[in-house]
Amino acid sequence: MRLPGQFPPAGASHTGHALTRRLAVKGSGQEERLQADLKAITRIAPPAVYAGAFGRWQDALRDAVRLEATTRGPLAVGLGNPSPFEVGLTLHHTYGVPYLPGSALKGLALRAARQNGVPAEAITAIFGDTTSAGFVTFWDGWLVPGQTEILQLDTITVHHPDYYGDGGEWPTDFDDPNPVAFLSVRPGVRFELRLSGPEEWAAYAARLLEWGLTHLGLGGKTNAGYGSFAVEREKTPAEREAERRAAEQAERERQAAEEAKKFEGRAHILRQRVAGMNLGRVKAELPPLLGQIRELPVPLRRELLERLLKRLQSDDRTKGEKKLLGQVRAALEEAR
Repeated sequence: MRLPGQFPPAGASHTGHALTRRLAVKGSGQEERLQADLKAITRIAPPAVYAGAFGRWQDALRDAVRLEATTRGPLAVGLGNPSPFEVGLTLHHTYGVPYLPGSALKGLALRAARQNGVPAEAITAIFGDTTSAGFVTFWDGWLVPGQTEILQLDTITVHHPDYYGDGGEWPTDFDDPNPVAFLSVRPGVRFELRLSGPEEWAAYAARLLEWGLTHLGLGGKTNAGYGSFAVEREKTPAEREAERRAAEQAERERQAAEEAKKFEGRAHILRQRVAGMNLGRVKAELPPLLGQIRELPVPLRRELLERLLKRLQSDDRTKGEKKLLGQVRAALEEAR
């Protein structure tokens, strides 16, 4: 029985306190009042001290691989946790905010590894087994401070309670649905995740976790669209260096292609000269031809030299001329 004046949740220090200490156990006929109480709980802001705790957590794990995960739909983690209203929710014991348990994140990454065919020895190295610990530690994912409207009132509707209860009755269209109110995390809520361990292994595990959060989902009701995330993964120094080199290479290739366009007309003329050159006078014609080819940008130079070498190697008059062929090969080596 509810005590008078127990709600609104005055005096609750945070959401978890309100749920575990300020909410009466659900009783028959109190469904509407329970929903009103839960809706009031969704308006409780995180305590002011939480931002400081989050900052200390970041400092302690500054060298760990970082991901930021944003809910794309509702999130229901800990539905089976003990609760006064039948359906549980995972909240931080001290600060009362939702968080992502490291054990759940590790299990999700393990599912991702198995579904993507990661070798068994790599799985053991990352996650460990019954005889040894893994290289990577999956820390709890913390709620990013400064967000409001984190939780929402949600409903699970059991359409065939007798069938799902003891199985004594077959489900029919005449059953009385039983809506159950509960709290879930809203879409658009951001969490920060950290993985620590040897850089290469932690980075690899982070990619597995990113795939799992994006494609499999975390928590309950994932088949109904719950638990999906949009993930931004912080690159490791090695990955950033590889991306920088790839970008530089792509820029060099783009510039080379732009430069090649300016010489396309001259290259076309030289292609015709290579195709129609008099191989009986190749010793006289080759030096000036090589000089003109060397004036072209590298991609076109390489193409013309390959054409020229193929032409000389395919004709009986020149395929044995090692000195001539050597000149063309040397020019081609310079163009690589």
